[in-house]
Amino acid sequence: MIRFSYKSRNNGSIWLLACIYLSLKGVIPLYGQDKVSREETIDTAFILIDEIVFIAQRNNTNIINRPESISTIDSEDPRLGTATSTPDALSVIPGIWMQQTNLGGGSPFLRGLTGYHTLILVDGIRLNNSTFRSGPNQYLNTIDPLIIDRVEVMKGQGSVPYGSDALGGTVQLFSKSPDFSVTGNKLKGSLYGKYMSQGMEKSSRFEIEANSPNTAFLAGTTIKDLGDIVAGGGLGTLSPTGYPEKSLDGKIKHRFNTKQLLSGAFQVHRQQDVPLYHQIESGDYSRYQFDLQQRLLSYLQLESFHGSPLFTKIRYTASYQNSLEKRIKQKSGSTVRDDEKDKVSTFHGAAEVFSSPASFWNISSGVEYYEDHINSKKTSTDEASGVSQVERGLYPDGSRARNLALYTLHSLNLSRFVLTFGGRFNYMELKVQDESLGEIKLSPSALIGNTGINYKITKDLRFVASISSGFRAPNINDVSSFGIADFRYEIPNYDLKPEKSVNVDAGFKLNSGRYKGGIILFRNQLHDLIANVKSTYNGNDSIDGVQVYQRINLNRALIQGFEADGTYSILPTLYLFGNISYTHGKDLDTEAPLRRIPPFNSRLGFRYLNHKNFNAIVEWLHAGEQTRLSQGDIDDTRIREGGSPSWDVFNFAVGYSGRFYQMNAGIHNIFNEAYRLHGSGIDGRGRSFWISLKLFHIWDL
Repeated sequence: MIRFSYKSRNNGSIWLLACIYLSLKGVIPLYGQDKVSREETIDTAFILIDEIVFIAQRNNTNIINRPESISTIDSEDPRLGTATSTPDALSVIPGIWMQQTNLGGGSPFLRGLTGYHTLILVDGIRLNNSTFRSGPNQYLNTIDPLIIDRVEVMKGQGSVPYGSDALGGTVQLFSKSPDFSVTGNKLKGSLYGKYMSQGMEKSSRFEIEANSPNTAFLAGTTIKDLGDIVAGGGLGTLSPTGYPEKSLDGKIKHRFNTKQLLSGAFQVHRQQDVPLYHQIESGDYSRYQFDLQQRLLSYLQLESFHGSPLFTKIRYTASYQNSLEKRIKQKSGSTVRDDEKDKVSTFHGAAEVFSSPASFWNISSGVEYYEDHINSKKTSTDEASGVSQVERGLYPDGSRARNLALYTLHSLNLSRFVLTFGGRFNYMELKVQDESLGEIKLSPSALIGNTGINYKITKDLRFVASISSGFRAPNINDVSSFGIADFRYEIPNYDLKPEKSVNVDAGFKLNSGRYKGGIILFRNQLHDLIANVKSTYNGNDSIDGVQVYQRINLNRALIQGFEADGTYSILPTLYLFGNISYTHGKDLDTEAPLRRIPPFNSRLGFRYLNHKNFNAIVEWLHAGEQTRLSQGDIDDTRIREGGSPSWDVFNFAVGYSGRFYQMNAGIHNIFNEAYRLHGSGIDGRGRSFWISLKLFHIWDL
C-alpha cells in the first residue's frame, strides 16, 4: 500500500492573517518577476520597476496596464536556473499548484483545473495536442528547465488569444535566445553541473553561443541522472522513482536588415525508464513505466517591421512538433506484458499582424492552423509462451485533428483608463477510424470574446476587472481513449460537446516603488464540463479488475476564490515576498466538490541581493488540509483516506557570482517534513542538500 505519515498543524488562521496584512501593504508578483539587474537594484534603491509581458496581447505590453492576473519568473531568479525540472521551477509561481503523479510528471493546476484544461505554450506554439488527458499529465516535464529564459502565467484566461484548453489559464514558456553583438564577433561557452544529496540529482549542461552584429546562434545539451526520491519524515526511499534524461537544443537568429528578422529553433528532450511509482508501490503492477517520453519541436519565424499604422509588424511562424510516448505495463502475478506506443505529429502555421491605427490603440490579429496525426498501437506478449498479438492502441490508429482559428485583440490607452477587448472564431475537426464503430467525424466550433478595464485610481494604484469566455473542444483522447489511465479503465464516448466557461476577475494592482503587487478575486462558471463517471462495458463494470469509466458532459460547475502576491523592498538589498491562493470548486447541480481542488496554500520569504553578487533566499511554504473530496478523489489511491493533511516546508539557498563562474547551493525541506501535494502520487523530498556550479567565458573573434 502507499505509505502516508504526515503531521497536521493548525496554524492556517495565523498564516492567513499575516498574508492578508502583506497583501494590503502591497501585494505583487514574486521577487523573481522584478527583472532588475544587481546594478539597477543598487542605483534605484527601494524602487521595484514594472515589467513587460507578452502573454496577454501576443505582443509586449506593460504588466501594470493589463487587467488580467499575470505572474512571471525569469532566469535571474535562481530557482529557475537551478531547478531539477520545469514543474519544480513553475511551482514557485504564485497561483500555480503543481501536482506530480510521478517524478517524471508534473501537471500545473491553475484555479483548480489541470491537464487539458490548462494551456501550455513554448515560444508561442501550443504544447497541448489532441491526446492530452483530462487529469494530470507529464508533458510539462519534457521541457528542459535549463533552456528556459522566462515563464509567464495568465490565470483564468487565454482562450481568446490562444484557443482551446485555457479554461484554467495559460502558461507560456520562452526559451533562451542568443544576442546580437554590438561590437565585433564573439564566442561564449558555459559548463553547468549540479549534484543533490543521496544521489537524487546529477545534472550537467554544455552550452555555446556565437554572436555577430547580424547573426547569433545558441546550442546546448543537457544530461541528467535523477535518482529515487528520499522522502521526508522517515518515509524512506521511494523506489522506483528515478530515471535518466537528455536533451539537445539550438536557436539561430539572423537580421537581413533593420526591417526583417528570421529566427529558427530546434528542441528535443528524451526520458527513458520513467516509472509510475504509485501503480507499482500499491502492488497492482510489477512493471509500469514510460520507456520513452520524448518531445521534439522545430520552428521558423519571420518578423517583418513596417512604418505603416495598419502594419506595424507582421509575424509568420511555421512549426513541426512530435510527441512520442511508449508505455510498458505488467500486472502483478501476470505473465502478460503490454507494450503501448502513441505518437502525435503536429504541423502548425500562423500569420499575425500588429497595428497601431492611433497612438492610444494597439491591435494584434491573426490566423493560425494546427493539424495532429496520431499513430497508436499496443502489443501484448505472454512471456511464458512467447506469443504476441497486436491490438488496438489507446487511440484509433490514423486519427486526425484539425484546428483553424481567426482572432483579434485590442488595447485602448485612454488617459486614466486602459480598455481591452478581443474575439476569436475557432473551427475544429476530428476524424477517428474505430475498428468496431467505423469512421467518426466531429466538427465543433466556438465564437468567444473577452473585455477588461484597468483604471488608474492614483499614480500607484489600479483597479482591474475582466470577463472572458472560453472553450475546450473535445479531443481525440476524450472521444476515443480505450484503456487504463490513472486508476480507471476508460471507454470511448463519441457524443461529447465542447466545454465552455465564463471567467470574471476583479481586484487591485499596486506599484508604489517599494510596494508592488495585486490581489484578485475570481469566479469561473463552467458549462458542459466533461468528467469521468463510472460506467459499464459489455455489461461489466470492470475490465481486468479495473473500474470502467466514461466521459460525459456535466451540466454546470463553479470555481471561485482569490489570489494575492507581493514584494516589499525593506532595504535596497533586502526584499520580503509572499503569495496566497484559495480555490473552491463545486458541481452546481449536486453541490459535490470538484475533483483535485488544491487546498489553501501560501509562500513567504526573504531575498537578499547585494552589489558584490551575493544572494540568499529563505522561504516558508504552507498548504492547508484538503478534506473536501469528490467521489473521484475518494476513489483515487493517491489521496489519503479522509483527505490531505496540512504541511509546512522551509527552504534556504545562497549564491555567488564571480567573473567566470556562478555558484549556488541550498537546503530543501530543512526540518525534514513528511508531505505530499494534494493529488500527487509521490511524497516530497526530505531534507536534502544541493550545489551547482556554472563556468563561463567569452572570446573575441
